[in-house]
Amino acid sequence: FVGPVLWSPSARACGQAFEEMSWSLSLILGLAGARSGLASSPAQQRRLAGGTLNFQTSTASSSGPVDFTLKSRVYVPYGAGEGFGYGMGAVEQFAYDPVEKYAYTVSEQGYVNVVDFVDPATPTVMAASLSIDLAGKKLTDVAVCAAQGLLFVAHGADDKTSPGAVRMYSTVQRSGSTQAPAFVKEFTVGALPDMISPNHDCTMLAVANEGEGAMDDSNSLVDPAGSVTIIRNPSADSADVWHVSFEALGSDAELLTMGVHLPLPLGALEYWDEHSAIAANLDFAAARASYTPATNLEPEYLGWSADGSKLFVNLQENSAIVTVGVPSGTWDSSSGPSATRIDALGLKDWSGDGSSAGIDLVDDGACVLSHYAGWTSLRSADAIHVVNVDGVDYVLTANEGDDKEYGDYEEKWKAKDLLNADGTVGMSGATVDSDVLAAFIAQNDAGAHAKRRLTVGSAAVDYSDPSGPVLKALVGFGGRSLSIYRPGDSGLQLVWDSGSSLEKEQCAAYPWAHNGIQDEEFSLVHGVLYNSSSASMQETLEDMGNPEEDGCTDRGDGQPGPCPLGQTIDERSPKDGAAPEAVVTGVACGRLVAVTATEKQGTAFVYDITDVASPELLFVRHL
Repeated sequence: FVGPVLWSPSARACGQAFEEMSWSLSLILGLAGARSGLASSPAQQRRLAGGTLNFQTSTASSSGPVDFTLKSRVYVPYGAGEGFGYGMGAVEQFAYDPVEKYAYTVSEQGYVNVVDFVDPATPTVMAASLSIDLAGKKLTDVAVCAAQGLLFVAHGADDKTSPGAVRMYSTVQRSGSTQAPAFVKEFTVGALPDMISPNHDCTMLAVANEGEGAMDDSNSLVDPAGSVTIIRNPSADSADVWHVSFEALGSDAELLTMGVHLPLPLGALEYWDEHSAIAANLDFAAARASYTPATNLEPEYLGWSADGSKLFVNLQENSAIVTVGVPSGTWDSSSGPSATRIDALGLKDWSGDGSSAGIDLVDDGACVLSHYAGWTSLRSADAIHVVNVDGVDYVLTANEGDDKEYGDYEEKWKAKDLLNADGTVGMSGATVDSDVLAAFIAQNDAGAHAKRRLTVGSAAVDYSDPSGPVLKALVGFGGRSLSIYRPGDSGLQLVWDSGSSLEKEQCAAYPWAHNGIQDEEFSLVHGVLYNSSSASMQETLEDMGNPEEDGCTDRGDGQPGPCPLGQTIDERSPKDGAAPEAVVTGVACGRLVAVTATEKQGTAFVYDITDVASPELLFVRHL
C-alpha cells in the first residue's frame, strides 16, 4: 500500500443522498456525500465524547449502498515530497485534516508527507518543503486534531525497546503562505508507541505502547512491558502525562485461566532458554529476571467509548482487549486512569460443531472450505473500532492473526515439524495429549496441509513443567473474520462473527486473489526499498525475486522477479487466510456501514451493521 485510495458511491448506488462519513473511512472508500455537495438525508449521525460514531436505528433508511467506484489514488514516496521513489511500504499510516483538507502519511523510513485533498478527484503529494524529515526514526502512527490545528507523530526508540515519543506539530494551513508543520513539543511515552488516538475534542491523547521485545547486540532478549500513555491537555504548557500499567491485570496463571494468550509465559521462557533444542542459541536470562506478565501484553490498537470514560486497548498477540477507565476531574495515584479488566477474544472453532462454514487449510490453488475436528484459532485482532448504536457501545475487531519471533525462537510452527502421527513432538522433551494426537491424525486424514501453522504459545502448550511441556491443543493464527463484541460489567460478549464469509466471498468474487499475498517483500531488487534496507532485508527481497527460490519467471511484465498476486493463490491458506487488518464504520445511505480490508490481498468487504446482531454483507471489492 503506497498511498490513500478514495472511493465514492454513485447516486444510483444509494437511491438517496449520502450523509457525511467519518474521514477514516471516506479516505478508503470515499463515502463522503456531504463533502461532494450532496445534501444530508434525515438519518443523522453525531459524534459523542471519544470521537465515537453514535447511530440511532430509529432514523435508519430502508436500504443501503450497493456499490462504490474508484474516485482517486495517490502514490506517496518513501522519502520527502516528490521524486524519491515509490513502492510498497511507503505509507505505514495516514491521517486526514477535514478542515484544511490535507492528509498526512508516515513511512517507516522516517518521513511525514503531506497530500493535498482539496480536490478529492486529483490528490497531490506536496513538495518536500512541506514534509517532515525524521529520517532514521521508525514512524508508527499519525493523528490530527483539526479544530486545534495540531498534528501528532509517534515513533519508537532506535533500539525499539527504550521509551518512544510522540511529537506535536502545527498542521499545514491554507490561509496566507503555506508553511510546513512546525514542531511544538515532544512527549516521552512507552516502548514502541504503535497507535495514537485523540478523544473527541483533543483534550486527551491516548498512546498504545506495544512494548515489543528485541534481541540486543549481545543476542540477549530485552522485553519491555506493554502499557498505555494518556496525555491530558497536550497543547497546555504543563500537560498531564499518565502512564497506565498492566501489572495488576493478573499473574500468568490468572491470565491463562481467563483465556488470554501468552506467547512466552515465564515457564515457556525457561523451557526455550534451558531445555529446548535451540537453548544454546538463545539468551533469555535477562528477560526471565525482569519478567512480569505485562511483558507479554502488547497493545496494538485503541478505541474510545462513546462517553469518553473508557479506552479499549487491543492486544493482538494476546488475542485480548484491556479496558482502561479514564476518570474526569483531578488525577492522582488513587484516581487516575487505570486498567480495570482484560477479556480474551476466545478461540474460533473450525470443527463441524463451530458456527463457521469451514476453513481453507490447503495450499492447492483451489478454494475449498472444510471442517477439521480439534482445530481452533486465535482471533488475534489487529484493528478494533468502537461504534455506539442506540446508546450502547460495540467493539468491532478485524481478526488478522500474528505471532512472535525472537532470534531462533519462533512461536509459529508447521504442523509437520511440531507433531508426528506416532506421537513424537518436535519440541525436545515435550509430550502430547492423546486426544490432541487423535485430532492431528484426523485432520491429516481429512486433507489438512502438513504445513498448516500452529502456535507453541500458552493457548496450545502447557508450560507448567518447563522441563516437560505438554501439547494440549492444536491452535492456529487468526480468526479470518470480522467480529462484534458488546462490553458489559461481566466483560466482552461476542454478538456476531462473520464466520467463513471473508474467505468464501473473496474467492467467489476474486478467485485470483484468494488467500494470496503482496507486501513490501515483493519489492524489486535494486529498487528504493532494497537500496535503503538492511542486509537481511535485501537477502529476503533477493529470494522473493529469484525464480529458483520464491520468485516467478514472470513478475507481470515478462521479466523474472517477485510473483504477482495472481500467482500466489492459496499461499496464505495454511497460515492465516484472508487476514483482515483494518475496520472502520460510517453512515451511507442512512445505514450504518462497516468496512474491513485484507492487507495481503487488498480486498474490501462492506457490511451493513445497522442490526449489529445480524450484519449483512453488501458487496466485496478489490482495491
